[in-house]
Amino acid sequence: MLLGNGQYLYAHCSTHLWWLTRKAPFGKASLIDANLQVDFQRHTTPKDIVTVVATQPLTYDEQWNIMDPGELRILENGDFLDV
Repeated sequence: MLLGNGQYLYAHCSTHLWWLTRKAPFGKASLIDANLQVDFQRHTTPKDIVTVVATQPLTYDEQWNIMDPGELRILENGDFLDV
């Protein structure tokens, strides 16, 4: 489950959630389900922090992290809070 209130994004894993955080220096990533590579450096600034949460990894050349069932993570400004 993903729930946002405009300031925070709450990610609760019941069965399958994966995440990765991208920070500068940004690189390229290749999609799993399409013959497409995205150069994130062209679409970001050095100050950007981007976290992607999905039910399965979306790229094959980045390190995705799996959440445990029952785990709750909170994001603010693109990165996880330590709670």
